[in-house]
Amino acid sequence: MIKLSELNIKSIRKEGNWSVQDLNISGIETNSSKIKGGEIFFALEGIQNHGANFVDDAIKRGASLIITDSNGYQIIKKNFKVSQIPVLICDNTSEILTKMCFRFFPSLPSNLMAITGTNGKTSVVNFIQQLLELNDLSCLTVGTLGVKGAINISTNITTPTQVDLYKILSNARELGTDYACIEASSHAIHQGRLGGLEFKSLFFSNLSQDHLDYHGNIESYFFAKLSILDKLKKDVRVFANIDDDFGKRFAEISKKRGFSVETIGFSKDADLILKSFRQSINSQFIEFNYMGEKIKTQTSLIGSFQALNLGMAALACREFGLSFNQVINDIPKILPIPGRMEFVGETISGARVYIDFAHSPDSLEKLLNTFKLETSSKLIIVFGAGGERDKEKRKNMGIVASNLADKIYVTDDNPRNENPASIRKEIIRYCPEAEEVSDRAEAIFRAIEKSELGDIVIIAGKGHERSQIVGNQNFPFDDYEQASIAIESIRKIKV
Repeated sequence: MIKLSELNIKSIRKEGNWSVQDLNISGIETNSSKIKGGEIFFALEGIQNHGANFVDDAIKRGASLIITDSNGYQIIKKNFKVSQIPVLICDNTSEILTKMCFRFFPSLPSNLMAITGTNGKTSVVNFIQQLLELNDLSCLTVGTLGVKGAINISTNITTPTQVDLYKILSNARELGTDYACIEASSHAIHQGRLGGLEFKSLFFSNLSQDHLDYHGNIESYFFAKLSILDKLKKDVRVFANIDDDFGKRFAEISKKRGFSVETIGFSKDADLILKSFRQSINSQFIEFNYMGEKIKTQTSLIGSFQALNLGMAALACREFGLSFNQVINDIPKILPIPGRMEFVGETISGARVYIDFAHSPDSLEKLLNTFKLETSSKLIIVFGAGGERDKEKRKNMGIVASNLADKIYVTDDNPRNENPASIRKEIIRYCPEAEEVSDRAEAIFRAIEKSELGDIVIIAGKGHERSQIVGNQNFPFDDYEQASIAIESIRKIKV
């Protein structure tokens, strides 16, 4: 317990019930459903709602104090009995929250890195974790796959809330972990969830169409990513992929702001120049030209974009103190990530089946182009698009599929509260040759059943996910499992 007076919180004024002036505070929380007795509830402005609307829930769960802004207080005064609990009204709630995070979670890993961008974030942090663990170093990763490494927790967002993030990092440090890699989503950056964290390095992977339902347009999306620089100390080293136009801009702006910047890419202008050579269906050679020294390695991960992801992971490990040459030598030991170009199996007819998380036009294009090199037979794709998300993606994903795939099955992804048939219709308008199959399990079965010798079947969009969101409900659904069942069922039928 900490006395309120010890926290030195500066407020505009006090309201509510202050019968006890110097409260005992046990912790902090921004989610009313997680409040425990004696904690401060920070009622903050949200994306669609103000946290002040959940004050009643926080009070019932034992909140000892509400901290909010002037707008929040007006909501509280209108909807609840203000006299029930003490309220502090502040004009800098985010700064106070960051200060409180440090107070309640003072010990964090000293080696932090963040990566932002549209695609590749999950691969990079996972590869870093593998490389560190190969060198007997404990690492924590936070991102799309949840929290992995020293702690394993499922999460439903890429970057947790600020309080949750500090709790996770603090727990990892208590377990002896001093290395952590964080996927920084544009939402998290825009909402200040990374506030106060001191990173050693920041990576920018690329930017393509995604989350425009939230940001409005691609420029706003880029500037949301760029705003992470506003919170970083100038000794943070910035790395950017200059094969990507937005990556070039990110690097140039970072330099102008006084950051030390290194670039990576297949471009001859990069500081770390990449070359990749396909050896077989399951391997490629990569050449890293860094500081005039050329180092070659081999990996079972296919696709030139994986060479880029591996290069970023190697640079991050170098920032963490490992030898760059040693890291490159460890690359052949890196294993594929669940749900990323993951091989499911081979059908009785001789087709190969994969699943992947690709759910943006750019990631789908890179995926199909990579597999296009793998077969002289048909490239078959099963995909859909999420409901209540950027609708413009549907058109562009339809165009990509039409241009690169030989057979297309358009099905449901996570329709949420949108009409699934309308989503499918928007996609098919731009790939009219596609076959529409509403039931995702049926679409997967049909694609695999119709495949022939040498074909590649790709089930895209959900990757590692283990559920399908229909309405407000999450139903168990696993692309890998459904594809495995289909392969085995067809095998039994045809034998």
